[in-house]
Amino acid sequence: MEVNTPLSPYDSLVLNDGSLPTDASRFRQIIGGGLQYLNLTRPDISFAVNKLSQFMHQPSESHWQALKRLLHDLKGTLYFGIHLSCCSSDRLYAFSNADWAGNRDYCKSTTVYVVYLGGNLISWSSRKQCFVAALPPKHNIMPLLPPLQKL
Repeated sequence: MEVNTPLSPYDSLVLNDGSLPTDASRFRQIIGGGLQYLNLTRPDISFAVNKLSQFMHQPSESHWQALKRLLHDLKGTLYFGIHLSCCSSDRLYAFSNADWAGNRDYCKSTTVYVVYLGGNLISWSSRKQCFVAALPPKHNIMPLLPPLQKL
């Protein structure tokens, strides 16, 4: 099985998905025991770790399968991570995105942004918004605000 993304782009994880419950202590041990720390140098998995963390109290078989997919992705990308390099560019780049009401349990969006100085990643964030999505996606300007406020 070849894995190209930490989470499946086609399967949406929800709290009560109808699949059987699984061992919550083992699930918490993997998420909280290692993946939270790996998150510091692997921003590419931050969304997946954040999403899976939301099910630590009551994981199901589908959550366990998603966790195994993430671990399989990590096995194939052992040498990925944050690499700082000396470069002549002092340009600052900021990118942001949001999934519109991507949390199907609570209809909340997840906002993410990354900031680069030259080719070096210097700041990033991925968090669930505290308000419920109410506007259509084309009217959502909120994802642009966090990176601009930090600059």
